[in-house]
Amino acid sequence: MPADWTRPVDVERLADVGESREGDVPLASLPRLAADLALTDGQAHARIDFARERGQPVARISVQARVPLRCQRCLQPVWIDCDTHSTLWLVTDPAKADVGEGNEMGLEPTLALDGRVALGELVEEELLLAVPLVPRHEDASQCAAPEQLADEQQDTQQVVQRPFAGLGELLKRNH
Repeated sequence: MPADWTRPVDVERLADVGESREGDVPLASLPRLAADLALTDGQAHARIDFARERGQPVARISVQARVPLRCQRCLQPVWIDCDTHSTLWLVTDPAKADVGEGNEMGLEPTLALDGRVALGELVEEELLLAVPLVPRHEDASQCAAPEQLADEQQDTQQVVQRPFAGLGELLKRNH
């Protein structure tokens, strides 16, 4: 990831000059998302445009990515296409988050402590909101080796343990 995606930037300055940042961010470099990746492949393409609305710093962010998550049916990779666009109110003072201009504009507040935020964190947050909570192939037939899954289910059913099955015989012998 380029240094400017990991290093916190001054959101007030970027909003004042109306700066834009665009580039590719490796998915594996996003720590909260990386924990859920089935593969470390892939990149997200992000564009962040800074501006001011009603005197408040905002970021218009768009992220496109193909994210390899783990299917919860077959535990194999399932590629989720993400194309997300949001406008975030960059809150530099936590006390203003509930009563600020951003709420009147209907924007989602995002905390930028000390007026700084790492752009990679904004990209990661957008992707986390875009991917499904329980990723899986749309159709169960798309899951890897469905016959293998069926065999495993049958094997599980055949190996049923009955820990108290012999207890009745033991009780009869002791009486």
